[in-house]
Amino acid sequence: MSSSLLWAVDVYGKVYSLSTTRGRWERDEDTLLELKRVTAGQRCSWGIGCDHHVYLNIDPGEVPIRYREETYENQRWNPVDGFTDVLLPTDRWAWSDLTGGTAQPLHSFLLPSNSWEWEGDWYVDQVCAGGDPIETGGWEYAVDFPANFSREKKWNSCVCRRRWIRDRIYKARGSWTKIPLDHPKQPPLPLSDVSCGGWEMSDQPGRYHFLWGVSQQGQVWFRSGILPQVPEGQCWEQVEAPREVAQISAGPGDLLWAVLWDGQLLVRTGICLDSPTGSSWVVVDSPPVKEGGTIHVAVGVSVVWAVTKDYKVWFRRGVNSHNPCGSGWISIGGEMMMVDVGLNDQVWGVGEDRGLYFRKGVTPSEPSGRGWIPVSAQWGHSKEMVQPRSVAYGVHTENAHFPVFLHCIRFHIFCMKGSMRWWRDWKPYRWVDVGVALEQSTNVNGKRDAIFFIYFTQYDEKKYLHVFISDVTVLVPVLKENSHHAFAVYTSDSTKQRWPLILSAQTEKDMADWLSLLAGCCCEARGIRGTPSRQALWSVTSKGDVMVHEPSPCLEAPAHTLPCDMMFWLQVPGHLRCVESNSLGVVWGIGYDGTAWVYSGSGSQSCAFPVFVGDRCILHTQTDGRTVYIYENQRWNPVTGYTDKLLPTDRFPWSDDNGFTECTKSTTHPPSPQWSWVTEWAVDLAFSGGTDKEGWQYAADFLTFHGNKSLKDFVRRRRWVRKCKITLTAPWQEVPPIPLSDITVLPCLAQSSMEQVSVWGLSDKGDVLCRLGVGCQAWLAICISIHPKGVRWCWALYRPFKFFHTNFYKPFLYGPCFVH
Repeated sequence: MSSSLLWAVDVYGKVYSLSTTRGRWERDEDTLLELKRVTAGQRCSWGIGCDHHVYLNIDPGEVPIRYREETYENQRWNPVDGFTDVLLPTDRWAWSDLTGGTAQPLHSFLLPSNSWEWEGDWYVDQVCAGGDPIETGGWEYAVDFPANFSREKKWNSCVCRRRWIRDRIYKARGSWTKIPLDHPKQPPLPLSDVSCGGWEMSDQPGRYHFLWGVSQQGQVWFRSGILPQVPEGQCWEQVEAPREVAQISAGPGDLLWAVLWDGQLLVRTGICLDSPTGSSWVVVDSPPVKEGGTIHVAVGVSVVWAVTKDYKVWFRRGVNSHNPCGSGWISIGGEMMMVDVGLNDQVWGVGEDRGLYFRKGVTPSEPSGRGWIPVSAQWGHSKEMVQPRSVAYGVHTENAHFPVFLHCIRFHIFCMKGSMRWWRDWKPYRWVDVGVALEQSTNVNGKRDAIFFIYFTQYDEKKYLHVFISDVTVLVPVLKENSHHAFAVYTSDSTKQRWPLILSAQTEKDMADWLSLLAGCCCEARGIRGTPSRQALWSVTSKGDVMVHEPSPCLEAPAHTLPCDMMFWLQVPGHLRCVESNSLGVVWGIGYDGTAWVYSGSGSQSCAFPVFVGDRCILHTQTDGRTVYIYENQRWNPVTGYTDKLLPTDRFPWSDDNGFTECTKSTTHPPSPQWSWVTEWAVDLAFSGGTDKEGWQYAADFLTFHGNKSLKDFVRRRRWVRKCKITLTAPWQEVPPIPLSDITVLPCLAQSSMEQVSVWGLSDKGDVLCRLGVGCQAWLAICISIHPKGVRWCWALYRPFKFFHTNFYKPFLYGPCFVH
C-alpha cells in the first residue's frame, strides 16, 4: 500500500519518518546519520548533514534507475592501413562524444558516487541512429566529419564511427547517501538550508526537481541537472541575490521565496523549465510586526506561510504563479517555530513546545485551514514523543490522517476559483481565456474583505489583474459579441475611464453563480444585510436594470458626502423604465410597456437570491415589453433612383437613429438573452412626422425629415419596428389596469410618522391620477382621481383576512385602485 511520508529531524540530528501505513514514528536505519535540515519532493528527499554534506534519499520503487553512458570510436581510411584510429590533426578525437568535441576514452568513465554500480561491461551498439540493425560490427560510414552517417559503406566513405555503451544502476534507494562534491568546479560553502521544488511544472509530474540551497554566508545556490536518470544532479550554480539570505523555500510549481538576514523577504520571478533559476528578485515586506521580521517561510503550490520572530504564523493571500508576490499578509492563530507545506498545500508546523502540529481543514476553497491539530504519533514501540527541529512532507499519493484536536481559530479564508473569458479591450480586441479566483478573508473582529483575481498569459508571460471588492461600484450583465453570458465589473476608476472589466461565463448558471457570489461579497464588505432601507436610493439603467444604493446615515452631511462614482449599486431583479421612491420605503416603477409595478419588499442581497417572508417566497412574475427600431437609409441618383448605394460620408444603409452604428435585421438582437422576439420586422407607418404609404420619410440630406416627397429631397429613410418581451421572477407586483407614462411618490421626511402616502401618475392618454392609501400598514385606503370635469372621491374598506395562517390586516403597498 502506497503512503505519504513525513520526515522530521529532532534537536539531536536524528532522522525520523511518519507514514500513513505505520501510524508511528520510525527512526532511520542508519543510526550514525545526523541531519540538521530536511526537505522533500516527489519520491525523493534531501537533507543537510551535521558534517555539512548534502544527502539524498530516493524512495524504493519497482522500476530501477538506470543511466546509459556512451562514447564513440572514430576512424579514418587511408590507402595503406585502411580504416585506422590514426586521424588527421583537424579531425575529432579517436574516442569522443557525439559531437566530437570532447575526448571520451573508455577508461575515463567513472561512477559518480558509491550509490552507483556498473550493470555490465562496455559493448558495441548494433543499431544505427535510424533504428535499423547494423551488420558490420556497429560501424557507420560517411564522407567526412561531421556528415550524415549510414550503415552502408560506399566508395567515397572516408570516415566511420561506432557507438559504445555501458549502463549503470542506482543501488542506494531507500537510504540516505552523500551527494558527491563537484569536480572540477568549486563546491558551495557549507549550506545552512536546502529546499526542493518544481516537480509539478512539467506535463509529467516528478520528472524535474529543482534543489535550492543557502550557504552560511548567505549565498543562494541551485543544483542543476536533476533528472529521473540523474537524481543526484550535476553541479551547483550560484544565483546572485541582492542581500544575504538566511532561509529559502521552493514550491512544487514555480514559486520560490527566501528570508533575508534582516527579516525581509525575497521572491524569485521568471522561473520556468527553460529558465529554472528565474530572472530577478523582488523584495516583499515582512508581516507587520513590531520588530524582528520573518524568521521562516514555507511555499506550496499557491500558498505562502511565514513565521515571524515572535513565533506568530502568517498567511500570504493572492499567491500563485501569475502573482508570485501575493497581495497581503493575514495573521493566523497559533505560535510556531517553523512550518512546512506538503501535498495539496497541507501545512505542518513545529510549535514552541517542539511538538508537531497539522493544520486542519486546508482545502482549495479554504487554503488557510481552520485550526492546528497536535500529531500524537509515538516513536517505535515506546511512548516517547519525537521533538522535531525540522520537518518536510514527502509527496507520494495521499495525506496522513490523525486524531483531531482543535488548537486555535482566529482567521478563516475562503477561496473560489474558476475559468472564464475576459474581453481584452485593446488591439487586437478579442476574448482571452483566463483563470479567476475570489479570495475572501475574515479577521478577528468579524470584518470581511475580498479580492477578485484574473490570471492570464500574454506573450508567454504570466500576468494578472485584481480588483478589491471594496472598490467595486456595480455588477451588471452585459450584451457582448460572441458571448451570451457576459457581465461587467465596475469600479470608480473604471467608470471614469469607461473601461470596465468584462468577463464571460460558460453558461447562464455559471454567470448567475458568480454574480451572486461577487454581489454577496460586496454586500458583506460594506455591511449591507437584509432588505433595502427606507432611505435607499433607487435608479434604473438605460437598459432597464433596477439598481439600489444603500446610503450611510450622514449621506447629506457636507462632511460625509460620497461622490456618485464611488457609490455601490446593487442590482435588484426586475425590469423598469423609471422608478420612484420616498423615505417611507414606498417604491414604484413603470415598465417600458406602461405597466405600473410596486416593490414588494425583497430581502435580496443580489440578483440571484430568492426572497422569503416566513416560509413562502414573495417574488412575482414580471413581464415587460420593448420596441426595437432600426432605420433603412437610401440616396437618390439619376440612374437608378433611390438606392442603398450611399456616399462614403453618409450613414450606413441600415443604422440606428443617428446613423453612427450599423444595425441590420440579422445583426440586431434583443437587449439581452432574457428577451425574446414576439413579432417580426415590420415597417413603422406611425412614425412621428408622417410617412408615405410605404413608410418613407424624405429630406435634402440626413438631417430634418418629413413625410412628403419634394424635388429637393435627395435622401430618404424609413423605420422598421420589432417587439420583444421579457419574463422574469422579481420582487415587483403589478398594479393594473391603467398604463402609465410617468409616476411620482409623495416625498416626506425620514422622521415622518405618516403611515400612508399618495402616488401621482400620468396615464398614457394624458390623464392625471392620484392614488391614496399607499403604505405598509394601511387597512383603510382612499382613492382620488382628478378629471377636467371635476373631482370624485371613493372610499374603500378592507376587512382582516388570513395570510400565512396568521390573522392580520393585509398591507396595501400599492393602495386599492386608481379611479377615473
